[in-house]
Amino acid sequence: SAPRPALRYVRVNPRSPLAATPDIERGIAVSQALGGANVERVQWLSGGDGPAPPWAEVYACDPATNLSRTQAYRQGWLYGVDAASIFAVLCSGARKGDRALDLCCAPGAKLTALADAVGPQGEVVGVDVAEQRLAACRTVINKYALANTRLSLGDGTTWDPGTAKWLDLHPPRGRGQRGRKRRFEAAAAAAETVREVPRVLAGALPALDTEGHGEQRSLHPGHQDLPAFFDVVLVDAECTHDGSWRRVCTGSRRRCWPTASVCFAMVGR
Repeated sequence: SAPRPALRYVRVNPRSPLAATPDIERGIAVSQALGGANVERVQWLSGGDGPAPPWAEVYACDPATNLSRTQAYRQGWLYGVDAASIFAVLCSGARKGDRALDLCCAPGAKLTALADAVGPQGEVVGVDVAEQRLAACRTVINKYALANTRLSLGDGTTWDPGTAKWLDLHPPRGRGQRGRKRRFEAAAAAAETVREVPRVLAGALPALDTEGHGEQRSLHPGHQDLPAFFDVVLVDAECTHDGSWRRVCTGSRRRCWPTASVCFAMVGR
């Protein structure tokens, strides 16, 4: 028989009006935000130790749901995710105030979940070797106004915060040759700044918005507050949000373990 279409999943932005609705009514609110689609809260993410944290509230919805056309998604009230990606972040044990490193971070589903998990007092660094995919992460970060997140272009197997190449979250705009020239000049200036900054062995976190992520701060390369040590390092090499598990687990094998995520979560405190 033909395999059943895989469910779609959405994560509630813990800083959105949807998160402010009473818990008993939130499922209805999410359904209405998705145009009346049938939704069901993903209970297995809560485990056996009580409810999942607010940032890990995920709902399964019909595969035909067109998330991109909903106002709730365009306004940043909902994230489009894979439930297994959130499971990977839960396994990392990230807590409020942590410094987290996400290697192979694109396209950004786990990166944003980590940012919500550590909160405005924490910090998340996303690293990816593909500049185009890292640019997609930048779009997501800016859409959801995540002020505690920065991005670095590099190979996760050799990445070093002291010599890292940082991606400007707000690059100069412009089309054609003039736009390319502006971006080239900005990248050259950033690289020069990085060369002038000595390697940081231990740095204090910058002051962040304690009321939330609402005010986006500029994270330009060359900050001398770069963390050299992290509380959490997350590697999801198969990138579950890209549907890798769906491609592997097809046909009759679709009944396999639903929470699988090919990841390594390391916590050091």
